[in-house]
Amino acid sequence: MSRGVADSGFPETGATKCASWDCANARARVAEMNAKFLPSVAAIREGEVDALLAELSRSPALAADRSTCSHPTLMQCLALDGVDLPLATQRTMARALLERGSPIDEPLIACASVGNLVVGQFLIEAGACLDGRVDLIEGWSPLEEALYWGQQDMAAVLLARGARIRNLRTAAGLGQVEQTKRMAENIDQADVRASVHSPFGALGREGDAVEQEVLDNALVYAAMGGHCEVAETLCARGANAASFPAGFHYRGAPLHWAAHRGHQQTCRTLLTLGADPGARDLTIEKTAAEWAVHAGHEQLAAELSW
Repeated sequence: MSRGVADSGFPETGATKCASWDCANARARVAEMNAKFLPSVAAIREGEVDALLAELSRSPALAADRSTCSHPTLMQCLALDGVDLPLATQRTMARALLERGSPIDEPLIACASVGNLVVGQFLIEAGACLDGRVDLIEGWSPLEEALYWGQQDMAAVLLARGARIRNLRTAAGLGQVEQTKRMAENIDQADVRASVHSPFGALGREGDAVEQEVLDNALVYAAMGGHCEVAETLCARGANAASFPAGFHYRGAPLHWAAHRGHQQTCRTLLTLGADPGARDLTIEKTAAEWAVHAGHEQLAAELSW
């Protein structure tokens, strides 16, 4: 999974997400899908149903084949590049690809990244895996993807359809105080610490250090979601509000991510818990205030600059 990087160096928001795991941002791409897919890609982007059907009629295998760069499949291309197409167009295209053998599990994760509820619900109805697969992106789930990129509507749909809260970071990202507390108290259990891998790197320590990193990782999810009470719960258990945990494409502290999402009260809470407003992230060396400015939260940035 990869998200594009703007010229400023900052992480981009959900609207620019590309869940094409091996390549750069799909909307400002340095590489397209392999040449044989390009007529179909053009049809998807233009919303030309007949053109896509014609391509699939000539070569049905295109639906199931994988590209070696950019989007891995045409269904994933539809999930990401077709997110703004009319509902009926998206469903017709998705059905055409599904009928010709398109994979559905990985594209559901892509839908979660940009909040594509149309294709996402279609894939769920078709039987896409709600809880991730161990053989696909280290078990990373659509729900984790939705929480990572702040797609709350998609997270709600996934939960309503039966997605499970499988680990501490998911409970924290959803603002589930009691479940976060229970999981944090039993962090030595395998099911609580399970799936600590992410598309942005594993949490690589061992023993007690892993427990610390899992707590710190979950604190960022609480910060992303604006969940003050969860943040307090995690810090009471030992999470470090001044940490820069692994598992993120930009190594910011919890305060950076709360600032980027515009969560003023969460930023205030984190400051009382030990966050450092002067700290610079480990990727582009910017402060939380600068992250807030980039995301358009000028008032919050001013507060964090004191």
